[in-house]
Amino acid sequence: MNIRSKKNIFQQCIFEFLGTGLIIFFGTGFLAASKLTNFYFNKYEISLIWGFAVSFSIYLSISISGAHLNPAITIFFWLFYKFNKHKVFPYIISQISGAFFFITLIYYIYYKILISFEKKYNIVRGTQESLQLASIFCVYPQKNCIFVREFIINTIISIIFIIILMKINDKKIFFVIKSKFNPCLIGILVMIINISLGSQNNITLNPAHDLSARIFLSLIGWGKVAFTGSSNSYFPYFLIPIISSIFGINLGGWIYKKFTNN
Repeated sequence: MNIRSKKNIFQQCIFEFLGTGLIIFFGTGFLAASKLTNFYFNKYEISLIWGFAVSFSIYLSISISGAHLNPAITIFFWLFYKFNKHKVFPYIISQISGAFFFITLIYYIYYKILISFEKKYNIVRGTQESLQLASIFCVYPQKNCIFVREFIINTIISIIFIIILMKINDKKIFFVIKSKFNPCLIGILVMIINISLGSQNNITLNPAHDLSARIFLSLIGWGKVAFTGSSNSYFPYFLIPIISSIFGINLGGWIYKKFTNN
């Protein structure tokens, strides 16, 4: 690998870092504001922000890195579209690192407010009650959650997501100013998924977001609960959203490629 190639990979990784991180920064920041301050936002407003965050991040990074911004999508392009195998690991590390960095930034921006919230409601990190705060950063099982059901639902949603995303980016479909609006359409897709399904289900389309948040939370007091989602369990709950997202996106991508010949 020559110097120019290494430079290109480094530049692409920087934009994957920034693009993935900014999605988390805006989305998680909005959730933190809604949970910890007097500014309450409903699910429509929160979903709108997540959609805008995705659109802006794609606009930022698409011309440099291709705007994968998601390990599952990077794996999909490697398996089905001959994405350079030497870039797969650097891309995924960049995405996870970007999410981790910006989650850390949000935490320290809201640090004093979060500490006051914990004191006000006598919340001890690492307990079951503390998951209401941890859920600002990533998803946790709802009451009476059935893990198999959650895995299946998240897999199905991931399949739908990647099929529509690939159709939006289909180069065989031409209409005026299509390419300029693709990031907006993808952002709208994310918004619709969150509005229609997010309030009743733990949707995690991006493993980089989920894993980095759990690692961070485990380091600042939540310990094993960050990964299990329960103070009374050692079951690795975190594997459900991560594996279902990767499996669903790649299965959906295979279905799209198989039946469209793209």
